[in-house]
Parts: sequence; C-alpha cells; structure tokens
Amino acid sequence: MADVLVAWVWLGCVVLVAGCAWRAWRYMRAPVHLRWDLYPVAHEPNDYGGSHLEHKDWFAKPRKVNFFGELVVMGEEILLLKGVLKNNRSVWWGSLPFHWGLYLMIVTSVGLTVAALGFAPGPWLVVVAQLGALSGVLLTVGSLLLLALRASDPRLKPYTSPLDLANLALLAILGALSTAVAVSQGMGPVAAAMGDVLRMQTPEVSLLLGTQMALAALFLLYFPATRMVHMFAKYFTYHSVRWDDRPREAGSAMDRRLMAALNFGVSWSAEHIRTGKTWVEVATQLPADEEKR
Repeated sequence: MADVLVAWVWLGCVVLVAGCAWRAWRYMRAPVHLRWDLYPVAHEPNDYGGSHLEHKDWFAKPRKVNFFGELVVMGEEILLLKGVLKNNRSVWWGSLPFHWGLYLMIVTSVGLTVAALGFAPGPWLVVVAQLGALSGVLLTVGSLLLLALRASDPRLKPYTSPLDLANLALLAILGALSTAVAVSQGMGPVAAAMGDVLRMQTPEVSLLLGTQMALAALFLLYFPATRMVHMFAKYFTYHSVRWDDRPREAGSAMDRRLMAALNFGVSWSAEHIRTGKTWVEVATQLPADEEKR
C-alpha cells in the first residue's frame, strides 16, 4: 500500500501543476475583456478616487501608474478578504479562517519540503509542527462554518453545488487529520515520509499519516477542476479586467486584440441586435428599430 501512496501523491502533484498551468494559459489566451473604465482603479495616483481622464489634455500627458496602490489592495484582499467582509460579512466569518488555514498549510508544506531535503535547522520542525496544527484547526473551523452556511442560507443555494459541499467536507476532515498528525506524531515522521516520496521510495507511515497524505493528494488532484482556482485566476480578473485601463494605441498588442474581438459573431436574441453579424457591423450600423423611423 505504501507504494500506491507514493504514486497517488505524485499523481496529485503532477495533475495540480499541469491543471493549473492549463487553466492559467486559457485565461491568458482568452479574448480581450470588455473595457470597463470603472474608477477608482488601484494604480491611479489620485487620492480622491478619481481618474486621470478628468484632467485637461490627459491624452497629451505621460500616464502615471502607482503599483504600490495595487499591492495595498491585493494585500487587503488576500490577507483580510476585504471584499467578502464588505459585501457578505456572514460568509466572511467562515471564509477568513478557511483561507488562513489553507495559507498556513501551504507554508507548512514548504517547511516540510525544506526539512525533507535536509536543509532545516534543529528547531525547524517544532515551528512547522505548530504551524501545521494551527493550519489544521483553522481549516477545519472555516470549512465547517462555510459548510453550515451553504447548507442553511437560501441566498447561497443558487451558488452551491454538491461538489462545493463535498469539497468543504473533505477539507474539514483533512484539517482535522493534519492537526491530529501534528499533535500526536510531530513533524519528524511527516518530513521523513515526504523525503521518501520525493525520492520515490517506499515510506513508513502510520494509518493516520497515510490517510492524511492520501486525502491531501486527492485534494490536489481535483483542485484545478474547481472554483478554488480563483487563487490565481483573481490576478487576471483584477489586472486584466478591473484595473486594465491602458490607452489603445494603434498597432499595439491591445489594438490587435480589440480588432480581433470586433470581428466576433453576435448571437444575442435581442431584437435590436442583428444575429449573425460581427460586432464591428453592430457598432457601425443603426439598430433595426432606428432604421424604421
């Protein structure tokens, strides 16, 4: 069974990397987004929340971008889930420990990898064990709170699928197992087992640790197929959609992508949109009801 565990963990890791890379590539290759031009934008240097478009002769002035502003907004969203807190506080109470549980579990995994490769100092595993126990508690509490909320709040029912519930249930179990392993066994056996897996050797694991590793690999295996890929997809929705206010310049990459998008077919059923034509034709012709006047 230990050999099967090694293959299973490696399969989960390979599918995780390949699946996330494929989805990120799809996001990068997607057609250009609708230019929102909604302000304020995080990289706008204006303190009052306005836009450079409000300034006289803005097109003749050099464009200023404040990347520190983007870092502040990203930090608030990643660490504090500010958007969830503002728009749905009841979800935030479960979502914050859930996300921090995942964050600390990633840190724990990196720490274990360092120890497995033999680069860790003496007290390293003690700290990693404490992080592992804390991450498990936070993940379990957050998963159970979100699971109860999704099962009881009718407002969330349209956005809740059986896969969402199964995912939260599995993560609650995974968090509990991770805490149990960290408290009962410490991280020494875990680091040794991870080192064996990295070298594709048969590890010696207890039933508790083997179960925890198998569930963790299962989570990695199906992660790219879930909505949890917003972990990196948010980069595109923020930088390529909400904050992308680059001016269109003739011959630029943006210009070419916009021209390609204008040649897409139109399939809307609204009477004022002529089905089958391209967007450039729609944009340069009067709607049908206007022509009748």
